[in-house]
Amino acid sequence: MNTSQSISISTLSKEIVQNIENKEGNKNLIPTGFQHLDEDFGGLSLGELVVVGGRPGMGKSQFVVNLVSNICDREPILFFSFDLTPSTLTSRILSNRTGISVNNIIQNQLVNSDINLIKMAAKQLENSKLFVSDIGVSNVNQTIDIIKEHVELYNTKIVVIDYLQLLGIGKYNSGREAEIGHICRVLKMYAIELQISIVLLSQLSRAVEVRGSSKKPQLSDLRDSGSIEQIADKVWFLYRPEYYMIEELDDDDFTSSDCIVMLIIAKNKNGKIGVNYFKRNDN
Repeated sequence: MNTSQSISISTLSKEIVQNIENKEGNKNLIPTGFQHLDEDFGGLSLGELVVVGGRPGMGKSQFVVNLVSNICDREPILFFSFDLTPSTLTSRILSNRTGISVNNIIQNQLVNSDINLIKMAAKQLENSKLFVSDIGVSNVNQTIDIIKEHVELYNTKIVVIDYLQLLGIGKYNSGREAEIGHICRVLKMYAIELQISIVLLSQLSRAVEVRGSSKKPQLSDLRDSGSIEQIADKVWFLYRPEYYMIEELDDDDFTSSDCIVMLIIAKNKNGKIGVNYFKRNDN
């Protein structure tokens, strides 16, 4: 019997005790750079599949762009951009770092001070290990091959895939729901095997739109497959009450929903669930 892949519980427990005594943090935990999200709900963990869901207009892509911008100076990241072009993605990161409108960057409507800020931000990015893959054909097997290559060459720790419903397998005759479930299982398996964190964006079903007064997404809204919520270690939903003409949050203070983005932690296998609030920037 091959036991080369086995580690005794004695060894594992000793490592944990040693880390506690040395006051070392969890080496498998990668902070997102969002202080309250990290403190209250934990960051990204190696070996985990994190699903980020939301209806169109909720800001899924912008959220992960900000996430990547926070992390890419200290951790190697691979971003599969099936929805955004690499140029648009880069413009969004530069916008995030400079505060300059992404539309102004894309359309080159810039004054000299803007240009100087962008040059400084681009200089900072020279030292980052962020790679953008634009393979065109969003086949999960080809995606896995690229992930393996980047882990080997660059010790990649975080992979972002934008987004799940644009991934396919090729010939798969068991229906789209079964195909999506298979894709999620494959990604989860490689997250564990390669010891990386995979952040997977996902669309939500239209059930959100026809719901009553509250449009808050639920796990059952994950599009195409109930197995997504079973396989994922974390499920985060982005929700903008303002988008649905809801003027106040449902908190004790009836806080104005103006420019508020709620990150709903709907599943957290190794932590608590709850809500993290962000202020939306229209740049």
